[in-house]
Amino acid sequence: MAEAALIEVEGVDGSWWTLSGAGQGTEGVELGTTPVGLYDAPVTTIWNSSAFQIGASYGGANWLKRDVVFGVNIFETDSATWEAVDSAWRKAWAYDRDTKLTVTTEYGSRSLHLRLAQQPDFKSAKDPHLKRWGQVTMTCTAGLPWWVEEDVTASAVSTTDTTGAGASETMWLPVSNPTDQPLWLKWVVTAPGTWTLPDFSWADDENEDRVITLPVLAAGQDATVDTDPMEEMIVAADRSSLWARMNGVLFLHPVPAWTPETLVPVTVRGATPGAAVQVRCPRNWSRPWGLQ
Repeated sequence: MAEAALIEVEGVDGSWWTLSGAGQGTEGVELGTTPVGLYDAPVTTIWNSSAFQIGASYGGANWLKRDVVFGVNIFETDSATWEAVDSAWRKAWAYDRDTKLTVTTEYGSRSLHLRLAQQPDFKSAKDPHLKRWGQVTMTCTAGLPWWVEEDVTASAVSTTDTTGAGASETMWLPVSNPTDQPLWLKWVVTAPGTWTLPDFSWADDENEDRVITLPVLAAGQDATVDTDPMEEMIVAADRSSLWARMNGVLFLHPVPAWTPETLVPVTVRGATPGAAVQVRCPRNWSRPWGLQ
C-alpha cells in the first residue's frame, strides 16, 4: 500500500512539527500543495567557446543556494487556538538561524537546513479567528543546497605498541559514498602518535595510492581532519597550530559519487596500544529521496 513520506520540521526554538505523513497536523500545521524548490539542487552549468568553435565546451557546474517556497495550513487543535498555533509556528523560524526540514522514506531520512528569506505571507478573505484556519506561505533559503543524511562512521583501535624504532600498525576502515555528490572524508585521531591517512584519487593515475602523513601529535593534541577544501583542514584539541606544520600539504581528493564500500588503510606510528581513529562519511544528496 502506498505510504506518504514523513515530513517534519524542527524549529529554531526546538519545537517539532509533523507536516505530512503519519501524525500529519498533530501540532496544528500541515503542508500545503505544490511546494517549490524541494527536489533537485539548483545548478547552472558553464560553457566556453573559442573563436570559430562550433557550439561550446562544458566548463563545469556552479551549485547555487536553494530557494524553497511552500504553503502550510494552520488550524486550531484541541489544546491550542488558531492564533496560538500560528504564533508558535512563526517562532520556529528565523532569518539568522537554521530550521531543519526532514523527509523520511523507507530508505532513510534526509534534512534540509532552511532560513527565512523574507517574511511569511498571509492572505485571508476573512478573519482567521472566525474560520479557525489560515494558510501561510513560507519563502526560505538553504545556503547549503544538499539534503543531508546522518554521517556514516567507522572506527579502529590499535593493538600494537608502535613506539619503537620503525614500528607501525596499519588498520583498515570501510568508506563508501552511495550519494550523487562527491564526499569529503572527515577523520578523528588520538594523540600521541603520527598518523598517515589516505588521500586516494579513486582513479587509475599517479595519485591512486596517495597518502598524507600528519604532523607528530603530542599528548593532548587529538586531531580532527576535514578534507573538504571549504573547511579548516586540521584542528587540534589543544588548539595548537597543526595546520602550520603541514608544510602546505593539502588533501585533494573526494570520494566519487556512487563509490561502493571500500577498505582504506590508516597507519599509526609512535603510539601505545589503544590509539584510535574514526572516519566519518558525510551523506549529501541532491534530492530528498532516491539516487542511491
